[in-house]
Amino acid sequence: MAKKISNDMVIKSNTLVKASYHLDLCEIRLLDIALAELSEYEEEEKHVTTLPDFIQIRADDYAELYNVTKQQAYTALREASERLFNRYFTYQVQAENFPSFNEERKARWVGEIGYVKDQGIVTLCFTKALVELAGRFKIGVGGHTRYHVEQKAPLTSIYAHRLYEMLMSWRKTGDVPHISYIELRQRFEIDKTEYSRMSNFKSRVLNPAVKQINDLTDIEVNYAQTMRGRKIDGFTFKFKFKKTTTTKKTQEKRVKEQDYQQPQRKGLRKIPVLTEEQINTFCFKIMKSFDFIRDYSSQTYGKSNDEVYTLIETMLRDDKQRQKLAKYLLLCGYEYPQRLKL
Repeated sequence: MAKKISNDMVIKSNTLVKASYHLDLCEIRLLDIALAELSEYEEEEKHVTTLPDFIQIRADDYAELYNVTKQQAYTALREASERLFNRYFTYQVQAENFPSFNEERKARWVGEIGYVKDQGIVTLCFTKALVELAGRFKIGVGGHTRYHVEQKAPLTSIYAHRLYEMLMSWRKTGDVPHISYIELRQRFEIDKTEYSRMSNFKSRVLNPAVKQINDLTDIEVNYAQTMRGRKIDGFTFKFKFKKTTTTKKTQEKRVKEQDYQQPQRKGLRKIPVLTEEQINTFCFKIMKSFDFIRDYSSQTYGKSNDEVYTLIETMLRDDKQRQKLAKYLLLCGYEYPQRLKL
């Protein structure tokens, strides 16, 4: 299996960052997790023949990231995916036969959606247009924007999300040149009848977004107005990164992952010999585990259920191989036997 990049980074082309679209908070969060999953694939894996048909988003991950229950997470994911199925974004590219002009295009985010209720999973099939504008496909071509989902996760304003992404496209300089008032409204997908007065736009949209970013993310931003005569015609932004700190959630997540990957190093007991009943039970459970399917895809792809069952059974019977499956056993409900008290 090709090596994957273990982080929560989202990578988008600047074309996508500049696109106009309307998404609610749950849809933005769903896309962030899904695009981070897409960005995990190394560049050589991003050929259309090796990309997975569906990106899978787990309710567990959503619940942990956004501090909600698993049931709330699954409901939010399912409802958001239903709405996302009908959403589109508008972007511009250089016209093929008219290089001096831009061509405006509209594309949908996803072509198909699905659910695996028993596993708490929502699946998305990205459209070709989105795949070409996100992940590592277009990295270095036309510029790209990258950010960590965890840094953006606390934001609850959809405008703060869009502004944060816009700022991240200038992360090397921390200095965003002039953006017109009209263009900023278009990026935020604000209707002409909404916040039509500049004072309303600033008090209801821009200032709350800036405050949330300053209070809840890894950067501090301020802005200045640009004038045309006596009228405000746009804004410039400057931002800087705060001193790097590791959040408590990140620390706990890393410890948890290390415990799963190498349980014996953290004082956790090795998985002892399993009974025949346990082997049979956990073979079937692990076969259905998304984590196992993802991590062992190179060994299970194209195999029948019987062949996958035999692979897992063989590993569970071998002492060393069984420890490699500790993560999946624990996720599937395995509990260590209680020690006898003397």
